[in-house]
Amino acid sequence: MLTVNIRNSHKCAFCKYWYDPTNSAIEPKSPNIGLWTIKDTNQKALCTKRNQKMQATAFCPRDYECKL
Repeated sequence: MLTVNIRNSHKCAFCKYWYDPTNSAIEPKSPNIGLWTIKDTNQKALCTKRNQKMQATAFCPRDYECKL
């Protein structure tokens, strides 16, 4: 498990292009201050922007858009 602040982290698990419709890889820890947890750091899903599988903890500064 990895806790991140989604306000200044561009992790793929929180990107709207990372295809995880049920948001099974993430859960709130303290959402009012932006802290969320990535439950499985090894989980992979398709990035619909890059058209390739990306790990939940991968970083994307260029195409990232927060889905929360």
